[in-house]
Amino acid sequence: MQTCKYCQEKGECLSKIKLFNKLGVDESKNIYLSAVHKDLKKGQSLFFYGDLVDKIIIIRYGKIKSLTYDDEGRESISKIYVEGDIIGENSIFLDNSYTSNGVAIENTGICQIDKMILREILIKDHDFSLNLIRSLSKKLYETEKLLEILSIKDSYTRLGAFLVYRAGLTNDDYISLNQENIASSINMTRETVSRKLSQMEKEGYIENTAYKKIKIKNLVALIKLTNM
Repeated sequence: MQTCKYCQEKGECLSKIKLFNKLGVDESKNIYLSAVHKDLKKGQSLFFYGDLVDKIIIIRYGKIKSLTYDDEGRESISKIYVEGDIIGENSIFLDNSYTSNGVAIENTGICQIDKMILREILIKDHDFSLNLIRSLSKKLYETEKLLEILSIKDSYTRLGAFLVYRAGLTNDDYISLNQENIASSINMTRETVSRKLSQMEKEGYIENTAYKKIKIKNLVALIKLTNM
């Protein structure tokens, strides 16, 4: 783990985040100098339930799943973070602890920024504060949509709604998640997900292009099916 050369030399980390796009030179320099990067292997933990949220985390590449376990050890995924996502921005002014575990779904690179640096910028920079509010509002909306999806009783419709939801989040017709992660995200078994995906493929909604990749062929029809 070291000072992030990606931030300092190329701006690759912060350039992925709309929240930081309009920062002034001095503010950007403070973030570059304080940012620390880390590379995680698939299956490696980033944070644990109960850990203090003392840094803001930016996903440079890869995916992180936020998950909890029930009494029988089965995992339930509450959120999947992808390239450009931020973890912990809702805790900048709060001394919160994580309420879930964070695990790398695949090899993943992150940038960590000290919360105190961002607190100082928020106090001074009106535009940055507004951008943060927009970011938090968007995340709240996404959480509400996911809860709406989880309330759908019919498994076929719930799966279709989740695919529409993920396509909207990533702005991509390809869903790059394996069946286990999809199943854990919407409280279904992997076997049920597999059957329903096969049915969707036969009906022309999607194409199973690979083990971890699903192509949405007819997004309009899928939206109509799920009322999403």
